[in-house]
Amino acid sequence: MGIFSRLFNKNNENICKDKTSKYYNYDIETMKYAQYQEKYGELWNLIGEYTQKINTYYSDYINTNSKEAFNNLFVYCNKYFDLIPKFEEARKEDTRINGTIYKNPYYCVAYHKLAMAYEKAECYNSAINVCEEAIDKGYTDGTKGGFEARLNRLKKQSEIK
Repeated sequence: MGIFSRLFNKNNENICKDKTSKYYNYDIETMKYAQYQEKYGELWNLIGEYTQKINTYYSDYINTNSKEAFNNLFVYCNKYFDLIPKFEEARKEDTRINGTIYKNPYYCVAYHKLAMAYEKAECYNSAINVCEEAIDKGYTDGTKGGFEARLNRLKKQSEIK
């Protein structure tokens, strides 16, 4: 049942009857969704914004080798990292309330792009640290070998240099 049909379905016995509640006349499912959006909506918007900025600055850095683009990438990756605990909480809550199923391991754009940017800059130890942290937290970079294969390759490259 869509959100509008839930909002206007007055025959549903699961409607919030508390006239003091801002969810008065909402059915229970819509009320849960509205509460979830109030609690986590801004977080999802920030994750989307930071993901877009990370991808943009990563692309700029790869194409121009600009220190400014690298610095901006670093800043937004760290902002993303700061949101991860709250984001994981939001995902669990979304699964509990809405039954949304998320892929595991979780693809983390910030770890992925930062590791690749460090690799391009030949800062292998930093790239290795990023990969190890991502592995410890159970994230993937979306590739077949994941961060584990990237880590092995980086370790070999760091020995050559």
